[in-house]
Amino acid sequence: MRKDRIGKYMKTNTNERLLFELLNEVYPKKWEMEAKGINGRKFRFDCANVSEKIAIEIEGGIWLGARGGHTNGIGYSNNMEKYNLAVLEGWKVLRYSPETLKKTPWKIIKDVRILCGGSPVGQKLLCFDDASTGIMQMQTKLG
Repeated sequence: MRKDRIGKYMKTNTNERLLFELLNEVYPKKWEMEAKGINGRKFRFDCANVSEKIAIEIEGGIWLGARGGHTNGIGYSNNMEKYNLAVLEGWKVLRYSPETLKKTPWKIIKDVRILCGGSPVGQKLLCFDDASTGIMQMQTKLG
């Protein structure tokens, strides 16, 4: 859990948690949620592999227009600053929509595999929504 501006604990975003579970299913114990990666700054990445300097961001609120915290002028400007500083410090930053995470998560895994010097094919990730519970299920399969 992380603290909000007044110090109260709040639940981690569902997309961030799903991303963390997805990445650690394929690459166990390599990923951190809310990882700090830019020296001297309070910026945090949704999920990061600190040893490989790979950061992944899920861009929530992209359909909210000016109402979204990260899509209004200040939020968008702050994100650009964070991403640019990360690249200057040697980070590789991948950005995805929540729809990519939920509907085609294999694209994220494929991109991570390529950044780590691996083949874009190999382990396949099957995801489906359990209609009875509305919960996203994940399974891995060697292929």
